[in-house]
Amino acid sequence: MSLPLLRKEAHEHGAVLAATFLIAAVAMYVLLETAARMGGRFVGLSRYLLTIVPLLALVLANRLLVREYTGRTQFFLETLPIGRVRAFATKWLLGCALLLLTAWLAWVATLDFARRSEVLASADARGPLLCAATYCLAVWSFAGLAGMLGRFRYIVWGAVALAALLATDIGGIPFFDLPVFRLLGPGMQMAVAMPERSAFLVALAIAAACAAGAAVLALAGSGAMASTLARRMTTREIVFALVAFLAVATVAYTLDPKPVRPPFEIVEGEQFQGKWVTVGVRPAAAFDAAAAQGLARAIAADADTLIDALHLDVHPPVFVLPQRGLDREVMQRAALGEADGIVLKVATNAPAENVRMLVLHSLITDATLQRGMKDDRHVLLDGLASFWAMRDDERARELSWLRAAAVDVPLPKERLTAWSETSELLGDCQAVAVAFGVFDALVGRIGLDRALELAREIFTTPPDDARVLLERRPAAALAAAGIDWNELAADAAAGRDAARARHAAELARRPKITASVDWHSKPGRGTEIETTLTGAPRYAAYYRVLTPWTTDAGDMPRLDVIGARGVLPL
Repeated sequence: MSLPLLRKEAHEHGAVLAATFLIAAVAMYVLLETAARMGGRFVGLSRYLLTIVPLLALVLANRLLVREYTGRTQFFLETLPIGRVRAFATKWLLGCALLLLTAWLAWVATLDFARRSEVLASADARGPLLCAATYCLAVWSFAGLAGMLGRFRYIVWGAVALAALLATDIGGIPFFDLPVFRLLGPGMQMAVAMPERSAFLVALAIAAACAAGAAVLALAGSGAMASTLARRMTTREIVFALVAFLAVATVAYTLDPKPVRPPFEIVEGEQFQGKWVTVGVRPAAAFDAAAAQGLARAIAADADTLIDALHLDVHPPVFVLPQRGLDREVMQRAALGEADGIVLKVATNAPAENVRMLVLHSLITDATLQRGMKDDRHVLLDGLASFWAMRDDERARELSWLRAAAVDVPLPKERLTAWSETSELLGDCQAVAVAFGVFDALVGRIGLDRALELAREIFTTPPDDARVLLERRPAAALAAAGIDWNELAADAAAGRDAARARHAAELARRPKITASVDWHSKPGRGTEIETTLTGAPRYAAYYRVLTPWTTDAGDMPRLDVIGARGVLPL
């Protein structure tokens, strides 16, 4: 920094800045008096940071940066022996220091105000101070970048305000979930919880990017870009800005706000109200009311305990419709359109643990906005859902290990992190059993508490916007827990080997099954695709026509074949 330059700034802008800060102090007093009637320890500070700090940053940027270029004072400074870098750094750091000073004074005033009516430990108050400092750093960095844009600075400020308005009104994103503003959320206002670490990292990343952009404009090309931008807006630029604003406003007016999905209403069947979920199961001819009530209680217990374990904020209604005529292994989830809930159609003799597992799988999938089904974590999703449904049923757990032991192909980490392909290779039954073994091996390696802590990080509700790109990948979460995919794959393989030794007699009695798919081109009939399977009296063939753009086979039609050969109806 340069002391002569600081004296010059104080002489030139001291009176204006002093008057501005006096007005800010009066506003802070008014905000504190208003917040006292609303409750919340640092509500006044939060409102001050949201309203007054951006205005202070705008004034500081205009006085310290914009005026130097519009008034051509910068050219005089560049003739002095202080250097362009030193001059810019002095102005930028001075503005940042003044804004941080006002935030600290506002924090001191708020803390003193709060201590008049309650005892507040200094340790609890340091969290809001850190949030305020990070927020001010981000706001000043943006104000500095906007100031270096000269005549376009107000357009940039307006664009950010408009983007925040569209994100909240049209996108349905809560205001305090927006980047930077997350630092001033309810936890900070009540001084009861710090924002997530990602909130600080995003704010600091934005501050760094804006500071770097301002430095480039000020220093690159001998400051030619900043000097050019400091000129007045031309008529063409004014017209373009107005047309662009009107176009965005018109498009925004035609958009509907993001709807809140109402819960699916359960109006029939045996119902059970759990802590977080309501479960309904409709009795059928071979599935009486007592069985329906028992399944409803079990599903509610699974869902409630898993929601508590993963700290999920979901309350979906669950409805199960047993139906005669379905294969016992076939379970289908209904598409509810605009309603929120989990509705399943299953066979009357479907295994209860499979139904419970599918409910948990659907619950986590919905809570993670479908991201739980990404290939790099899907095996853990299947494993957690099956593990939780069978956590108190040793017979079902051992049966899953038996099914997993029947898989005689190597499953290295590449197979576990490409779970869609692996599931298609193994089939649903064995794939779920293998996934159970993977999660069971994880619990055996790091313990249930740490495994659930890992699951909480991987299966948290992600932001429904671009912030999701900043999430930590499962591999990094595993490494933080002291394990990697290679070790987990090896532990699961060892578990399958042990199960294979325990159940050698049962596995030896399994019939040897071979399968093949052939195609034949016949005149007048086109191409026929024939499936062949030996070793079982009947089997099912799933099929779908794939195009060059097909990324996932998804739900496929099913052909039931009695005998060895079948021709697909394609």
